[in-house]
Amino acid sequence: MRAPDMRLPPLVIAGTLCVLGGCRSEEKLVRYKPFFSGLEGAQTQTPAVGAQAAPVEFEEGQAGEGLVIEHEDGSKTLIIRSGLHLMSHIQKLLADDEPELLVEQVLSEITRQEYLERGLDPGEAFATLKERERDIALLFSRMPLGEYSPNVLRTQLGRNFFRVQVTGQALKGLGRYKGFDMILEKGHWRLRWFV
Repeated sequence: MRAPDMRLPPLVIAGTLCVLGGCRSEEKLVRYKPFFSGLEGAQTQTPAVGAQAAPVEFEEGQAGEGLVIEHEDGSKTLIIRSGLHLMSHIQKLLADDEPELLVEQVLSEITRQEYLERGLDPGEAFATLKERERDIALLFSRMPLGEYSPNVLRTQLGRNFFRVQVTGQALKGLGRYKGFDMILEKGHWRLRWFV
């Protein structure tokens, strides 16, 4: 018995090839930022493409909307769901000279207790950080995506306790601080201290 002829006619083969040839996917580069493009003196063979990300702002209607809840009595509640939120609040509160909010809602309970145990007012933490405001700003400029920046190591130090630290070439030219420790307290990240 002879097997049936399973060959396709040449027109079917040619039509299939034409259709498959037209199915090539199109690629378009929308945004590209070279790895170390934010570092002073960094050079790259491939230029950046697209708009740069806007810094986090706290003004109403801006990128930071929703990070501060203002109550009718004039008090504020800070929302700190990530290291980036924590960094933004620290910079904003230092710039606006708001020590009470920083101590009460940004500084961790552990750090406040350590100040009290040493016979110091936790409010002195604000003064210490204010003196180092430029070092903090420089550190944060090297961490544009907070703990998820490509040049940052996030190391777990304990339960809900992390060190966020700049590494590699991003360390070059930094001041006193290379990173910070943050701890999760009551659903919000708090500053343990800078390292």
